Amino acid sequence: MISRKLVLAVAGLSLMAGSAFAQDWPSKPVTMIVPYNPGGTTDILARLAADAIAAAIGQPVVIENKPGAGGVVGATLAAGAPNDGYTIFFGNNATNVVQPVINPAVSYSATDSFDGIATTADSLVFIGVNADTRAADLASFVEYLKENNVKYGSAGIGSMGQFSTEYFLQQTGTTATHIPYAGSNDAVTAILSGEIGFMADPAVTRQIDNDMMNVIAALSDDRHPAYPDVPTAKEQGFDVSIVGWFGVFAPAGTDPAIIAQMSAPLEDLLASESYQQQVLTMGLLPMYRDPAATDAVVESDLEIFVNIRDAAGISIN
Repeated sequence: MISRKLVLAVAGLSLMAGSAFAQDWPSKPVTMIVPYNPGGTTDILARLAADAIAAAIGQPVVIENKPGAGGVVGATLAAGAPNDGYTIFFGNNATNVVQPVINPAVSYSATDSFDGIATTADSLVFIGVNADTRAADLASFVEYLKENNVKYGSAGIGSMGQFSTEYFLQQTGTTATHIPYAGSNDAVTAILSGEIGFMADPAVTRQIDNDMMNVIAALSDDRHPAYPDVPTAKEQGFDVSIVGWFGVFAPAGTDPAIIAQMSAPLEDLLASESYQQQVLTMGLLPMYRDPAATDAVVESDLEIFVNIRDAAGISIN
């Protein structure tokens, strides 16, 4: 039988070896996998994070865009990479939580395949309704939903928009029929034309000054500073808060000392006024969470999204 002392001794040697390795890291460039095409929101945020990490560690952080299957291709590659600190991943709650929840073909785990390094931004969800509903606030729109058969749109089955809307419907005791589109912009166009009644998506904020749409609520704890006139659902008496996020992850088992070396410059980045202004201009919120808080938000979201999925019967099959 292996003695407890031997087990502890081996564990101690492993920790010492890990610490020694962390002292030598990095000796070569780090690869950051981004699971979408260049130029999009996730890619832009990833490049800002990569530049900050590179400046701090003294080695390039090279972006590799690996799009496909709603982010699953890139996430799968990152999850299967060596946990030596030389491959990291820039994901969001769609790649890290939603896909494992709805897609049985996903081979990685929301909680067991990655270690959080930091989040860098949050994406608030807003309710936008067709002006013909004459709903100027959330209370009147909830009553409208209870009295009418309304269609809502999203960027597709299993999208953040669908999950956000279904959560809103569940929390307000209302129902609506889902119409999936090829993207958020297509769904926005459908609202403006009257094809559907509403959607829950950050994209509706671009229509705040459009007479054909009323943006009546933010599904968050606090108002977005770029849209201060849009009240939260909680302010209007409805306990509905669901937020998207973006962040940096490492394959599970990466040395915590290496993770700390990459997390610290991201905290500094988010404290800079230039970063904050750039992110706010993108309609997002700068939001730093340290490694433990990043892991915690993944675990919390996993429970929330599983509950939404089961209650709404969301499936990509």
